[in-house]
Amino acid sequence: MSKWVGYAVSVNCGGPLGCYQGTILEADGNTITLTKAFRNGFPYPKSQVTLNAADIKDLKIIEEAKPERAEQTHSTVAVSKANKKGTRATVCENLQANPSSIVSQQCSNGNNKSSSRGATQPPARSKPIDIQGGGGRNKNNNNNNHSGSFNMMTSTPKGGRSGPPHDKARRRNEACFGDAAELPYDDDFDFEGNLALFDKQALWEEMRVASGGRPDVVRAADEATRLRHDENVLQAEPVADIRVPDDLAAHSRYVTDDGRAVPAVAPHARRLLWDAMRRHALLDTALVLGARAAADLALRLAGGGRRLEARNAHQAPVAVLLCGASRAGAAGVLAARLLASHAVRAHVLLSPRVHAASPELRRELAALAAAGGAVHAEPASLPAPDVLVAALYDPLDDGPQDEHAAALAWARRSRAALVALEPPAAGWEGVPARASLVGLLPPALAPSLGRVYLVNVAPPARLFRDLQISYRSPFGAASMLPLN
Repeated sequence: MSKWVGYAVSVNCGGPLGCYQGTILEADGNTITLTKAFRNGFPYPKSQVTLNAADIKDLKIIEEAKPERAEQTHSTVAVSKANKKGTRATVCENLQANPSSIVSQQCSNGNNKSSSRGATQPPARSKPIDIQGGGGRNKNNNNNNHSGSFNMMTSTPKGGRSGPPHDKARRRNEACFGDAAELPYDDDFDFEGNLALFDKQALWEEMRVASGGRPDVVRAADEATRLRHDENVLQAEPVADIRVPDDLAAHSRYVTDDGRAVPAVAPHARRLLWDAMRRHALLDTALVLGARAAADLALRLAGGGRRLEARNAHQAPVAVLLCGASRAGAAGVLAARLLASHAVRAHVLLSPRVHAASPELRRELAALAAAGGAVHAEPASLPAPDVLVAALYDPLDDGPQDEHAAALAWARRSRAALVALEPPAAGWEGVPARASLVGLLPPALAPSLGRVYLVNVAPPARLFRDLQISYRSPFGAASMLPLN
């Protein structure tokens, strides 16, 4: 089996073993050992692999074993440089072109022995490669300064230097790679000149003619008037602003974020509007919508979704609602129940005139008790709040706020943000608000009441026509509109 050593073979073992390629290192009747092996086209991680004869399904010989060459102790090669101005020929090309220049090898084993037994000769050294210069030098390469022959195998004796430090590396690179190759392209591609040859207008005209003279929809769209994302292609009627008679106006106005004007009305005009809502039996609906808006704004000021997530239940926000004995107080209690449904710890501070509470307030207090909300009669028992909601003023009553002095004094000392639901136009002295919520049309509120939000309480159009008010809903898709 030793006659197969050195053969390059391909062994197919099938199954999970795969296919191996390599050179046979050892072989007997039961196993075969491969070196420089590849498995399934990838180099094998080990230097050798041994395969059992039982696992081999197919074996193919790729290449026969190469005979070992005799050791060469002395050789001289003469290489001629090419005379053409192109790239200089390599050593291999010159050897193929001039086979007669190869000098026969000379063995020094039998010819150079000394006859004396005591003296020993040093081992013979190979002669350097002699490169014979051609008839002329290549003028295109100014850095190639060698001609004739030079020794590539010479070494510099210790203690001396034969030239610049990089001269040896430079000569080695020049001998290996020759002259620099000339670039196949001398000129750059002319992009502008080739672009000028392309007539786009002629191409569009050819496409238009090929379409049978039909109008180009894309070109017509490009030539049409440009429209913004909020503009309509169809011509719409001009937007009518809200106009209020002079006897009902407050001689000031608000502006929405999209530029629409919302005029402010006098306090007696707001009483007329709310009385019209009562006559149409819409106060309960307005109460629910106002409470929902107050709860949404309070949730936003308390931290929103970042504060009210399930993983943060151990530190739920605290909301305190200051409620009067009127329908506005009932809206405050309803807002407390809505906040409790969002996992907010809601606390209600009732007015001292709780004995004169409206039917709506009694109904909402019973619903809050079922929801687990806390009701307080004195400010001293209230916890430190994260947000405050004040529902102390009734626009239908427009009475004094002296009965709420204790609640307002406690709110003045609190550092929480306050939301005012239907506040008086002058506000409360010393109690600033972060935001104020009003329905129908806004009054001219004091700057201490913060940002004004107009709540959509769904008033009927007839209600405004009866008061000679030209009204068009400014809400659009919103249920609560910030005013500037």
